[in-house]
Amino acid sequence: MPYSGSPKTEPPGAIAPVIWYLLNLLALPIIGFIVLLTIAMKSGDAHALRRAHSKAAVYMSILGAVLISSGVAVCWFIYGNTGLFWTYAIVWAVVLHTSFVLWGMIALAQAIGNKPPMFPRRLL
Repeated sequence: MPYSGSPKTEPPGAIAPVIWYLLNLLALPIIGFIVLLTIAMKSGDAHALRRAHSKAAVYMSILGAVLISSGVAVCWFIYGNTGLFWTYAIVWAVVLHTSFVLWGMIALAQAIGNKPPMFPRRLL
């Protein structure tokens, strides 16, 4: 029960974009990104915290896709279709994917706490 003297504030809604970011990574890859992109494009007049989290989630989604695919492509050009390529590609993809999921979990904790995303800081 809120205190009688406390003003009611509207929640910024920063949790939804981060949830869709994590869904994009873990359960619904293409659909999650499309919904996340839609949320980011429609958040122009939304709360500043929601804008920051939605832009950060889109930025991190694109950055993750570029880093994972470019690392695997560079390895393919270096090693070709060998066992060394597959070992490197799997380790590269798992490590980067896990780090982006951990970033999403930290961003979710910050969104729940009504704090701006830790990275990238310049979006707020």
